Amino acid sequence: MRGGLKKPEGRAHDLAHGSALPRIGTQLRAKTIHRHSRVEHFGNPLKSGGHASQAVSGEIVSRGAAVSTGGASAMAAPLPSMMVSASHQKLERLLDEALAKADSHKQALRYHAARHFWQRRWFNGPARWAVGGAVLLVIIGAFLYSWRSIPQLSMKIAGIRAHVATVIPTYKPDGYKIAGPAKAVSGAVVVQYKSASDQSKTYDITEQPSAFTSSMVSQNVVPKGSPVQTSQVEGNTVYIYGSSNDASWVNNGVLYTIKNRSSLGSDQLIQIVSGLNP
Repeated sequence: MRGGLKKPEGRAHDLAHGSALPRIGTQLRAKTIHRHSRVEHFGNPLKSGGHASQAVSGEIVSRGAAVSTGGASAMAAPLPSMMVSASHQKLERLLDEALAKADSHKQALRYHAARHFWQRRWFNGPARWAVGGAVLLVIIGAFLYSWRSIPQLSMKIAGIRAHVATVIPTYKPDGYKIAGPAKAVSGAVVVQYKSASDQSKTYDITEQPSAFTSSMVSQNVVPKGSPVQTSQVEGNTVYIYGSSNDASWVNNGVLYTIKNRSSLGSDQLIQIVSGLNP
């Protein structure tokens, strides 16, 4: 039945051109793709001809060979491994530049540090030492003032040094004030009071640990042959003795002594004793 058909128009080489080899991109992908060594689907030129095949128009013989089309030569296509390596190098270079320029976190730290006064410019250099020294002097002055003006603080410190549980006097006669901070002397705490009108009028209160009883106080503390007056203050026997009306008593393992240089009366001494009973 082929005899009754009309012969198609066109030249023979046009039909042959349609059956040419695949495009160059397809051949490049076929040559560069990884294949197992045992795969022979695409043929092995060395086995078939025993020698390398000659290049024809539009065909790639090997990865490194030049591609010829119509007699014109072109550059060999770059390998994928080279392209990947170049991309990695470019990416690393861009990352390095970005990290070198990324100082926003440093700027944030400098901003927060500048909020503190010791990080400001006017506080740098000699000004910092001057301000620090002034603050230190103020702290020391405040401590010394408190130590001299507040008897509780000095009594506690002296009691720690003398290893005695000191009691803060809660009563002082009118016109008297503490002469200075309490002192720890020979295992005892001594605090002195003086008259505001007459500096020569003073009395000392001494507290020291002791195992004496009331009878032992009369025998060991009160001078022999001196006039003695005894009084009971909250269950403790108080001895008022001598021409200057000194006083001694013991309470909770602590021996108390009042050295009277102000001619204080017995009533005033009893009030002082009452203020020293914890």
